Amino acid sequence: MKNFEIAINERVIEAINTILSSGLALNKADLAEKFGIKPAKFSEILNKRMKAGMDIIQNLCINYDISADWLITGEGAMWRVSSVMNETPPPDRDKYVQLLESKIEDQQKIIDLLEEKVEALMTGENTASMAE
Repeated sequence: MKNFEIAINERVIEAINTILSSGLALNKADLAEKFGIKPAKFSEILNKRMKAGMDIIQNLCINYDISADWLITGEGAMWRVSSVMNETPPPDRDKYVQLLESKIEDQQKIIDLLEEKVEALMTGENTASMAE
């Protein structure tokens, strides 16, 4: 591996260890699963016998707010500064919220119907078992 690849891999390992120690993941096996890799491969990465791929780097940046600049260059802070507070809401946000609320209502109706059917089946089973 080239020196910059080694440095990136070491920062990936540092980020992973920070995520684990901060409780953002239960354990190494849980984090490996979230990355979509086998625990054995994850162990190889943590033990510096294998380098982390772009999929892991992307996962760290997107799902754990690790700074891509920091991972690649080592400059700046490890954690990405969220710009959510500075963003203006999308113009169609209300429409999106209404759509989601409608979907939730539809799902609740389905759940209610299924609960009724389960109750009817349970009552029917009790009646059928008493008749025997």
